[in-house]
Amino acid sequence: MAAVTGLTLVKRFTYRGDTLEEFSNTYHFKSAPPGDDASWTVLLNDVALQERKVMPPDVFHVRAYGYDSDDENAHHVFQFDWTVPGPPPPGTGSAWTPKFAGDQASCVWWKTDKLSSRGKPIYLRKYWHHGGMGPGGGDTLDTSYQGILDTYATAMNGIHGGLRARRQDCNVVAHGVLPYPTTRTLKRRGKRPRTGS
Repeated sequence: MAAVTGLTLVKRFTYRGDTLEEFSNTYHFKSAPPGDDASWTVLLNDVALQERKVMPPDVFHVRAYGYDSDDENAHHVFQFDWTVPGPPPPGTGSAWTPKFAGDQASCVWWKTDKLSSRGKPIYLRKYWHHGGMGPGGGDTLDTSYQGILDTYATAMNGIHGGLRARRQDCNVVAHGVLPYPTTRTLKRRGKRPRTGS
């Protein structure tokens, strides 16, 4: 196991009448893990600021977990709960019309300089629910929404030494946004993050 900075941010939005539906994004960074809660909070605030620009006002940050290991079963070493005392902070992005169906998501990607065991480039990807479709109909993202996602992609690679893969140190060489929404199934509950030992 190696020391790697990992940070998971959990978001909440309404899906099929459930106002407590959640999805999350996890990032891994090239710089060493923060050494105390104050330093973790600085990193969290930097990431949350960029995420909120992508999130419309009806999506909220609710929790975050920090990790200092590349072990997929690692316990978190930092946690933050925006609901206590609350209220959780909303997104500062646009309320898109028309917006995605709940299961739809946009995809932001970062291509790295490393190859998989099959010789294919390794990509980092983040998925965002509650995005916006183009106003003229069809199946493409709203162009201004794509621009916001592209700005987010650039900004995220400038935080805490830059993005990397969890198990492999690498450098981002390109980034982009898929022009079409994809499907990301909700109502799938994985294991809750493990508490610190």
